[in-house]
Amino acid sequence: MSTRASRTYRAAEAGGGSSRWAFLALGIELPLTLRRAIVAGVFGVIGFVLALTGLEDAGEKYEAFLLIIAYWIGPWLGVYLTDWYLRRRQDEAVLAGLLFDRTHNPWGGFAAMSIAMVVSIALFCAQTLYTGPVAAAFPGIGELTFEVGFVLAAGLYALFGAKARRQLV
Repeated sequence: MSTRASRTYRAAEAGGGSSRWAFLALGIELPLTLRRAIVAGVFGVIGFVLALTGLEDAGEKYEAFLLIIAYWIGPWLGVYLTDWYLRRRQDEAVLAGLLFDRTHNPWGGFAAMSIAMVVSIALFCAQTLYTGPVAAAFPGIGELTFEVGFVLAAGLYALFGAKARRQLV
């Protein structure tokens, strides 16, 4: 297994069912008593279908799947850690109040993550079906989509956050 595949494998193992929990965190309204069962069943069926389609050349397809997972984790971590750094001196009671405030809708995180994903995948992706122009021009540097997405999302979120703070004043 290549170095990049082992890195993404470890990231996927650490997530352990993260897709279904991320889905629940979106706030999609489901009956409370059936929420976990419905989500686990739906994502179980999706996973089964994906596994059936990947039986031929499973090793390469699994590596590609893990790399695709890493494509969103890098930008997400960039936004999350930048937000954590920028809010490190704020009162914990104020921050806790934002968790359940549905009117609090910071656009900067979504925008930074989306832009970083599009740019990093389009330019640095090194998959069997698609290879970005930077990855094709410099094959010796390897797969940098995770790293570029992380740095770009962090920078954009810090920039968007500064703009949002200026608008509040």
